[in-house]
Amino acid sequence: MQDYKDRKLTKAEMVGVTAALLMFFGIGMIMGGSAAGNNGVFWGGVGVFSIGSAIALYLLFKYKPKEDDF
Repeated sequence: MQDYKDRKLTKAEMVGVTAALLMFFGIGMIMGGSAAGNNGVFWGGVGVFSIGSAIALYLLFKYKPKEDDF
């Protein structure tokens, strides 16, 4: 357990967390924009979500999971 305390996130892991946060905020903007009837917020949320999902797909194909990861 001690080795996990000093572990730092890799660059790919930080980018993956950022992509997940972008998609989370995008969904919130989509839901809020459609509930308020504001198409600008809705389409902005679609754009933010698209950027987050593009980053996630890039990471998925660039960094294949290794056998010892699981």
